[in-house]
Amino acid sequence: MSEEKLKILQMIQDGKISATEGMELLKALDEAEPGETSGLANLNGRFFRVRISAEGNTKVNVNVPLKLLKAVSKFANFGMGFIPPEAKEELNRKGIDLSQIDVEELVRMIEEGLIDCKLVDIDVNDPEKGPVKVEVYVD
Repeated sequence: MSEEKLKILQMIQDGKISATEGMELLKALDEAEPGETSGLANLNGRFFRVRISAEGNTKVNVNVPLKLLKAVSKFANFGMGFIPPEAKEELNRKGIDLSQIDVEELVRMIEEGLIDCKLVDIDVNDPEKGPVKVEVYVD
């Protein structure tokens, strides 16, 4: 069984997504277009990551396999549902709205090798929490 399918099943088991959502994701993985397989090879083992650190501790840590991101890029709003509400709130407080990202375009650019760095790297001095670091990157 593929790593992506196992991750989806684990998210169902952990209660992060419903069984129905998991089935839709598994179906999307199975329906990957045949002509896209060469691009998928470039995505193996790579992740789209969002990290927010404050007070020396990681507060938000979101890791989405790029192959999964590609499979769900046509369902971008659905894919954003994987991000925990508290993470979305923290990002919104810092002025970052992930729903504005064109996921299909992002994946295309990653496949073509145009993006291989940090997409967002923000250091903020929050009056309550002290230094806060926000990173969105691909690795």
